[in-house]
Amino acid sequence: MRLILMVFCFIPFFIKGQQFELKVTGGYGGGFYRAGDTVHIWAREEKLTETFRTWTGDTTYLGDPGEWHTRLLMPAKNISVAANFINLPAGAKLTFEKMKGRDTIKPVQYYFPAKDNKMKALVWIFHGSGGSVNEFTGQVEGVSIIKTLIANDYAVAISECDESTFHKDFNNHGNTRWEYPIVNNMNRDMQNHAQFRDTFIARGYMDAKLPQMGLGFSAGGSFAISNGFLMKFVKGITFCAPGLNFIGDQSTMPTQWFMSLLDNHPDVGKEGNDTAIIHFNKLRSRGVCAGYNMLLPSPCYPEYFRRIPGVDSIKSSILFNELKSMTALNAQNFFRLNPDLIKLVVIANPVKYPTLISLTPDQEKEMDFLILVLNAGHHQHSHFNAKLIRFLDSDCTPVSTPYINAPIYPPFKLYPNPARDRIKITMPILPDQNFQAKVYDISGRCVQVAFITSHRNDNLQLNLSSLNPGVYSITLYGDRGYFHVSKLNLLY
Repeated sequence: MRLILMVFCFIPFFIKGQQFELKVTGGYGGGFYRAGDTVHIWAREEKLTETFRTWTGDTTYLGDPGEWHTRLLMPAKNISVAANFINLPAGAKLTFEKMKGRDTIKPVQYYFPAKDNKMKALVWIFHGSGGSVNEFTGQVEGVSIIKTLIANDYAVAISECDESTFHKDFNNHGNTRWEYPIVNNMNRDMQNHAQFRDTFIARGYMDAKLPQMGLGFSAGGSFAISNGFLMKFVKGITFCAPGLNFIGDQSTMPTQWFMSLLDNHPDVGKEGNDTAIIHFNKLRSRGVCAGYNMLLPSPCYPEYFRRIPGVDSIKSSILFNELKSMTALNAQNFFRLNPDLIKLVVIANPVKYPTLISLTPDQEKEMDFLILVLNAGHHQHSHFNAKLIRFLDSDCTPVSTPYINAPIYPPFKLYPNPARDRIKITMPILPDQNFQAKVYDISGRCVQVAFITSHRNDNLQLNLSSLNPGVYSITLYGDRGYFHVSKLNLLY
């Protein structure tokens, strides 16, 4: 049977093999590509006193010109883009202080814009389980988030949970973390923040009517959107945490979820990502402003590790090459190995990896975090900074139109078009995983199920020779993530 595949998309005609130039100024990812290629671009690493602002140039082709890392589909023409940065206000930095809490003196870091600047809100930042007041300020990704808030006229305050301060697990839940509410009463961590707020007001740093918002990672994310609602925050943002069960049914606070596709934390994982979607949809159904974003795995590039303090471009490239030589990266430069496995490879043959061995403990820890982000694992990150600010800046009230930033599930592409007997599937996702492909006809009946495995490349093949002509849809279920449904026509 002769089959021709028609996919509902349009790709402009171009000469076979012809390549077009992408010029990237102030960043990485430039080069020559074929029309239709998916290309990642990255702004250069930020200086201490600046933060990324936006891309300019041929930005209509970019997925999000506001993000320092974004994607594009290469058009059949030469294009150019440039990364733009903005300086932080003169002298802007966090102040560290020991401040009176409910029961003890607590470490606090804070920044308030100068009085002649318009202060939009105070954003409280909450660390994850086992973290401390230094969790965000001691990591590149967290520092980037804080600088973005400061550059956009937000005040910032950071402390730590009482369990971290006292080094004691008061609730016997196996880790030091924030205290969640059982009833609507103020618990010890909520009371600490009320005390800090009153201190800021008494000193004249902020007005009593200044809006407060919460932003947190993991257990701190749950605290930001769960306790934050009870603390009358006007908005909440969570990284890698769905929040407590009452959120979907009771919260009226505008909430933004930043989840990671391959989060394997025992308290999150696929179940936590699915729970966050349930909360998100419940808020939307009740008219509460909400957004959901999924971080996808992304490739590494030779200059990536310049983001680590003390690593220059030469050392970054050598680190990249050493990782490549141990096959920690696949052909498309997605990570195949996690940081723990990389360490085992290095320990087994340290002579082969002298630059990896030379990293200081702090640099090694930072590198682990950066790799975890590229793997779309359990970690806060700066890849959605523009979405974060757009949400905080938006007129997002409990009765406003639901706020949706990005597709929940990553798409895949089917090609070539036309095709015979087999289709190829490509995805912007870490490819080393197993898939179940289901093909449905227009009545919704499953007419074919196939199990396919991907190794070291992002191309999968599916045999459709047994199908009759007609309209079908294909859904992929990966054992490390989810995928969109894609429609197609099969013709003689």
